[in-house]
Amino acid sequence: MKAIIYDSFGNLESGKYEDTAAPELKPGTVLINVLYAGVIPFDVKVIEKVIPMPHIKFPFIPGAEFSGVILQVAKDVDNCQVGDYVCGNPNSYGGAFADQIVVKTEELCKIPAGLALESAAACPVSSLAAWHGLFNEGTLNKGDKVLIIGATGNVGSFAVQFAAQAELIVYAVGSAQYEYDTLALGANYYLDYKKQDYLENLPKFDLILDMVGGENQKKLIPLLKEGAVFISLVNEPDPEELNLYNVKGLMLNSGSNPKQLEEILELIQIGEIKVKISKVLLMQDAVIGLEEVKDGKENGKVILKNS
Repeated sequence: MKAIIYDSFGNLESGKYEDTAAPELKPGTVLINVLYAGVIPFDVKVIEKVIPMPHIKFPFIPGAEFSGVILQVAKDVDNCQVGDYVCGNPNSYGGAFADQIVVKTEELCKIPAGLALESAAACPVSSLAAWHGLFNEGTLNKGDKVLIIGATGNVGSFAVQFAAQAELIVYAVGSAQYEYDTLALGANYYLDYKKQDYLENLPKFDLILDMVGGENQKKLIPLLKEGAVFISLVNEPDPEELNLYNVKGLMLNSGSNPKQLEEILELIQIGEIKVKISKVLLMQDAVIGLEEVKDGKENGKVILKNS
């Protein structure tokens, strides 16, 4: 089969599209023909060694999320069959930037009839991260105020929609050019982060979801109500800052959750949640896709397609 292969990490450009051995079935798994794969910032961070993965062995195929069709099932599998269209984000990272991938059945979600396969590939990581970030702590109620940092990205756009659907009051942070789009997704207020005073005169929040991270967190944590929650998808919140303002905080590691993903895909299929796809590239152009995700200029998902 063909795949994007890395013989070492550190440089995005070192990925090559070449022949490699097809993955082998194991008990409890299925072999999937990958039709589309989503490109996410996590892919970039792994390849550039920002996120250490000491267990990875080379040659290595990156890629966290995909959609495809089942080609073969292991003898002990009875909940999937050849021809099923599925998507997922396996708990063990890697393998999606390829013609084929082997995945455990409990890590797969069947795609609702009529849902575009490229949309399904854009969801497993990004939509679940948004959902878990908002609702895993179970602290939010109708009318609560949430601040979403990085609201125009893949995770952020899902988060805005989920929060609006839950009838939360949504303050979204992004660049001015995406204000109209983000308000159309359901945000109540839009804050342009390039304005010096964009965090001034705001109410206290019940939850802050941060997709950007860095030193800015020190400005964000004081905006929480006492006992409220700060969720970061980028780095661990400073425990001293959390204690100072008597708030909770954690870095979210969102894994596979096929049951929740199935519910999200059904919302997408009936048009209640929108998927923002900015570009579809061929699988052999994965390095270009990775570089575009790293640049962060695309207001939507970059998807890879197997020809």
